[in-house]
Amino acid sequence: MTLGGMMADDSADEIRSDDAWFREIAEGAGDVLFALRLRPDAAVEYVSRSIVDQLGFEADELIADPGLLTRRVDELDALELQRVLASPAGTKGWLDLRWVHRDGRRVWTQSWLRTRERADGSVVLEGTSHDITELREAEQARLVAEERYRLMAESANIVLWTMALDGSITYVSPTVLQMRGFTQEEAMHQPLDQILTPESQLIVTDYYATLYADLGAGRIPARFTCEQEYYCKGGSTIWTEVEVIPTAGPDGRINEILGITRDISERKRAEIQLRESRDEVAAAYAALKDVTAELEQLSVTDPLTGVWNRRQGERLLASDLLEARRYGTPMSVMMLDIDHFKAVNDTYGHEAGDHLLGDLTSRLSKNLRGMDSLARWGGEEFIIVAPHCDIAGAGSLARKTCDLVADEPFDVVGRVTVSIGVAELCPDDDRDSWLGKADRALYEAKSGGRNRFVAGAIR
Repeated sequence: MTLGGMMADDSADEIRSDDAWFREIAEGAGDVLFALRLRPDAAVEYVSRSIVDQLGFEADELIADPGLLTRRVDELDALELQRVLASPAGTKGWLDLRWVHRDGRRVWTQSWLRTRERADGSVVLEGTSHDITELREAEQARLVAEERYRLMAESANIVLWTMALDGSITYVSPTVLQMRGFTQEEAMHQPLDQILTPESQLIVTDYYATLYADLGAGRIPARFTCEQEYYCKGGSTIWTEVEVIPTAGPDGRINEILGITRDISERKRAEIQLRESRDEVAAAYAALKDVTAELEQLSVTDPLTGVWNRRQGERLLASDLLEARRYGTPMSVMMLDIDHFKAVNDTYGHEAGDHLLGDLTSRLSKNLRGMDSLARWGGEEFIIVAPHCDIAGAGSLARKTCDLVADEPFDVVGRVTVSIGVAELCPDDDRDSWLGKADRALYEAKSGGRNRFVAGAIR
């Protein structure tokens, strides 16, 4: 599967240009944020500029040639990428992939991604990508190092020690100097609170409690492995993996504890880095999710009034019309226009006109039923879609709306009126003929004196 095509649909426009501050967040992030359209066609809709740091390519190059993305994935992970690109909407999760950088080196990335279906039916893959090359290299180095440690039991990264059943240390190997900075003599005579951090001390005391309980009950104590944090000379600490082996004397009784302490500080650092990276990716994904939700809201609402914009109004109109046809329920539409709105702008200024539009829609919304939809159709014209509402009900709603607007003056501009054209959906109506009836009724209402409504003819 090869990504192809150019960003051309409305959804791509929304992601790239609907909201400038989203671009600032994306371009300022160290991780790569991306949106790939998967269906009906394939395209790179958006990728943040930090992609150049990850793969060496500019965002514009990937948008212009989406196939470039699939050509840069390591052949070992090509099938995995194909599977992700073919995944259905609703899929989400983590994905680690290897890529070939522009300069030829291998790059590991960890992505949090999801696929979702948008309102227009298209399917998009969104996510963030974090460079984990150093972590992967550290993990590989750790595996090599651990194999070395296994083969070199007396290396500086392993300390052997023995402890009596009363808790006193009876032997420490010379490698303690390399690991912790203390001599054998110093390490053997340190109290527990100078050897281990408080959290690790609790592990030791809990183990000894279990050990004594097993000995008292005649049970053979089990081997025990844990991670412990040791103090080093100078006050620093080192993370270790400690294996504790109860050993028996010639009489078969447990008389000593053999301990093997391995330095795992590199592994712990890698684990901490990986955990922090996962947290960063999760935080970036949460931020992307919030931004996406905000962009989705902006794409369907009118920024001035907060009601549905014309595009969303047409979608709701089509959906309600389809339901009315399917179930045979009545449905009406009202086209509303503010009377003498140009005079308001000319007299009080466009800012006052904008405030009037916002106040008017707030007043109209309070008068609507929960199932009704209010959308700004253009300029000072609005449309109200009223499902399950015949011409009589729509006329009553229109009359109340006229009174609601006219009875109470608005701030700055004072008294304002509206004219409304009402039309009920008839069996032989299509969308255009239905809206045409409402539009003609609106014209009659305005030409007949304004501050009134007119119901279109029912055929």
